[in-house]
Amino acid sequence: MRIGINCLNLDPSFVGGLNTFTRGLLEGFAKTANGHHFRLYATSGNQHLFESLENQKGFEVMVFDDLAHILRKSLCRGALLSCSERMYESVSNRVFREMRELMDQDADIIYTPSVVLQSFDSRKPSVLSMHDIQHVHYPEFFSWPKRLSRRITYSLSAQRALFFQASSEFIKQDLLQHFDCISEEQVTVIHEGVSVEDFSTPVDAISLCSRYSIPERFLFFPAQFWPHKNHITALQALKQIEAKHGLQIPMVLTGGKYSAASRVFDYIADQSMNYVHYLGRVPFADLVGLYQGAAFLVMPSLHESNSLPILEAAAAGTPIIASLIPPNEELASVLQLNLFEPLNVAELMDMILRLWKDEKTASAQAEHNRMHVSAYEWKCAALKYLSLFERALSG
Repeated sequence: MRIGINCLNLDPSFVGGLNTFTRGLLEGFAKTANGHHFRLYATSGNQHLFESLENQKGFEVMVFDDLAHILRKSLCRGALLSCSERMYESVSNRVFREMRELMDQDADIIYTPSVVLQSFDSRKPSVLSMHDIQHVHYPEFFSWPKRLSRRITYSLSAQRALFFQASSEFIKQDLLQHFDCISEEQVTVIHEGVSVEDFSTPVDAISLCSRYSIPERFLFFPAQFWPHKNHITALQALKQIEAKHGLQIPMVLTGGKYSAASRVFDYIADQSMNYVHYLGRVPFADLVGLYQGAAFLVMPSLHESNSLPILEAAAAGTPIIASLIPPNEELASVLQLNLFEPLNVAELMDMILRLWKDEKTASAQAEHNRMHVSAYEWKCAALKYLSLFERALSG
């Protein structure tokens, strides 16, 4: 099977989320190629993300000019101003026609891991990972242009893709509820994955703490500063612990500064929370060390399709505190998670305080998760994708 994977829209400056998902899945494919041929479509600006795959048997990277791709996307953004699906579809199909024809010629099936289709007239079966439709549930988290873009591009993608991968049963039902054009048979649930070896290989966490000037025992919250990541609830819980119990529990933050950043840092400054340490974007090896050195992962998200940090923490042997949202409940059927209502500050405060003092429970949960996280290896996920691709091709 010749599998084309459209990676043109991956932003090389973005760390986490979509890029982590795509690269993890590609590494899984590399371990399970089974005679299949993978052609990755990249730009000159993001091709370095796939350097580790260029010499892998069965892999080939096709590079398009980055500036030309940016120009094409700009033309498509201009078409959004018409507020017309048909106009946007026509412009996208026209400006990406050459790329689409090349992909159709090279591949038996086209897979797009980046949320929406690039053009909508492929002659080959298409599989799409529409990771979530957060804008439907939290429109206030998006600007008007972003809501318009999502409304049009997600709707067209729902109409034109043949099959969809959902990272949780919750996302599958969400897609079926909000897109009448999608049938249940079109959506396959394949959970996100993790490289257990990468996160379980020991790192010298003590020297890492010294290098970053952070305490040796801390809570870890790795997330981009988006509103749905819900940083403020975690900070409020720590502040209440300080106010009511006189205990300052250190927390380490990593991630890029996006639309929620100013509010988060203003709160930290206003509340004089000098025990909250922001490290920015850290190298992967350091990220692994922070997972392994943390007393707990804290992940209070309001909305997710699945949670890569939860899987990464499980592989690193770090116990987990996370929000009680449907994808996390699904993970809790396999992993031991400490779940709380995502906006309930008092519940999170009590949970952090109790678990911070109960290292025996933390150790038992970490051991359980280490034993069961292998079910989410990227290699296992890749096999399920290949099965989906074969079904799409035969369909």
